[in-house]
Formats: sequence, C-alpha cells, structure tokens
Amino acid sequence: MERSVFTAESITLDHGTVALRLSGELDADSAARLHDSVHAATVGAKAVVVDLSEVTELGSVGVSALLGAYTRSGGRVHLAGLDGHPAVRRVAALVGLDRHFTVHEDVEGFLAAVR
Repeated sequence: MERSVFTAESITLDHGTVALRLSGELDADSAARLHDSVHAATVGAKAVVVDLSEVTELGSVGVSALLGAYTRSGGRVHLAGLDGHPAVRRVAALVGLDRHFTVHEDVEGFLAAVR
C-alpha cells in the first residue's frame, strides 16, 4: 500500500484567523513537520482551525501535536473535517478530541463561529 505524503498549507483568513489544511498521514514520520506547521500557524493568530478533512491517518504523534498546540495556544486552536476519513473519525472518537477542541464540520463553519 502506498503511503499518503503529509502536506500542510496555512491560509490567512479574516479577522486574525488562520486555516491550516493538513493532508496525508499524521504519524511519526511527519511529526516534526506537523509540529512546525501548527506552531507557525498559531503565532500571532486570534484563532486557528486545523482542517483534517484530507488526513488519511491520525497516529498518536499527530494527536499529541494537536493537543500540544491547543494547550500552548490557550485554546485558540479548533478542529474541522473530522469526518473526512473513517480512520481519523475513529481515532478522534477514541481519544475524545471533541472534549478538548471546539470541532466544526468544515472551515466555513469555523469562520461563522468566530465572526
């Protein structure tokens, strides 16, 4: 089976908000790039939404990086797109990401909530 390469794209939205669109596998191989991407997106942002709709695997390192970003940002990090891939949805439910993050269906839902 071919691996899905990790990518991250940070998009500045409006009113000091940032969308960080992730894709591929969030695992040990992508941990350093994931951490750097999340950190860069949160610096100076009023709020950040991490869009997981294109993520195909969410490993423990990915969960740890997301929780770390949430903690360091004082709760300014939100999640979107948890229903994009069954494996991500399963891990998110198992570890209870919705107990820590504000979760939005998509980036547009996030924007409507923070305006």
